[in-house]
Amino acid sequence: MDLNQGWIKMKDILKKSEENQKLLVDIRRELHMNAETSQNEVETSKIIMKYLDKFNIPYISEVGGHGIIAEITGSEPGKVVALRADMDALEMEEERDISFKSKNKNVMHSCGHDSHMTFLLGAAKLLNENKDKIKGKVKLVFQPAEELSPIGGAPKILESGLLNDVDAIFGSHVWPDLPFGKIAIKEGAMMANSDHFTIKFIGASSHAAKPHEGVDAIVMGSQFINAMQTLISRNTDPMNSAVLTVGRFIAGTRYNVMAEEALIDGTCRTFSKEDRTRIFKDMGNLARAIAEVNHGHCEYNYGFGYPAVMNEKNSVKLVKKSVVDLFGEDSLLEIDKPAMTAEDFAFYLQKIKGAFYWVGIGKEGEKNYPLHSKKFYLNEDILYRGAALMCVIALNFLNEN
Repeated sequence: MDLNQGWIKMKDILKKSEENQKLLVDIRRELHMNAETSQNEVETSKIIMKYLDKFNIPYISEVGGHGIIAEITGSEPGKVVALRADMDALEMEEERDISFKSKNKNVMHSCGHDSHMTFLLGAAKLLNENKDKIKGKVKLVFQPAEELSPIGGAPKILESGLLNDVDAIFGSHVWPDLPFGKIAIKEGAMMANSDHFTIKFIGASSHAAKPHEGVDAIVMGSQFINAMQTLISRNTDPMNSAVLTVGRFIAGTRYNVMAEEALIDGTCRTFSKEDRTRIFKDMGNLARAIAEVNHGHCEYNYGFGYPAVMNEKNSVKLVKKSVVDLFGEDSLLEIDKPAMTAEDFAFYLQKIKGAFYWVGIGKEGEKNYPLHSKKFYLNEDILYRGAALMCVIALNFLNEN
């Protein structure tokens, strides 16, 4: 089938999607008001199922928790493509005074997952209304617990076996750092490995005036934090990106008592498997050595979290073609550098070929708050654009030779 024949013309897809804009805004706002954290997406799943029922699209619920997998079958046999959206929100109180502010205290869609679900529901409506023109099958993956690092929700979706027949999978994320409406993608590494480490240094308390009678856990922790950066600056190839960040350093009970314990909590971001494995080993050796030389002890825990998002070459080409087909060449941004942020979409790409792309939502002349900000907000004009693009990506994949 030629996408330029019959209804399936690019300008018509975009037009049809724009006609759905009011509905998409309503969907997004309903999801936004009912924001729920990872593994608690009960109302969110009910809202999704309500609209799938309205669109007459069959689905399976409670997949990998509160996940939903819906299916649109075309009029002819063919390949199977999956489109994915994440469902969960973050634990933070929304600081914007808007009519559809989250009703759940200290829970907010500050990472844009409400818009991702809206993109997918919008694409689902377009695809289902024209399934007689589709060759093959589209699976719509509404995935819970993307923010549940290092576990994530994607592994349980894969364990369900419901994606075993999928030939390719695609997903997206709104991106405030990019100009509004621009779509960015790159082949290979798009986002980083994300690991979580905790180290507890254990010494012995004493009076602050008699440090020789104790073992100072704060000194051990401070030495470690300073020394661990050599794992990047001196042990990692300068051409390879890697980041070590300590987010928490908790120690001590009083100003005049030597701290018996110090807890260090942080993250490691890399792209290569070799760097990831080496830093894990070297960090443990460093912590133990510092503890030993100070006559203390340490407990080292390192959790391998989300793998790097690695986009497959031909899938990237297909996304680029879809962007140009739908919006024109000016809307496509080919980025050179990946982001050090992480995404559990990477788990799908370890099993299924596919690609992940960013949807620009930055508005010129406006204050664009970052993802995970209490003031995060997006211009809702992006909704019909994101839905149309997902639709076109699925069509292009199913109908490519």
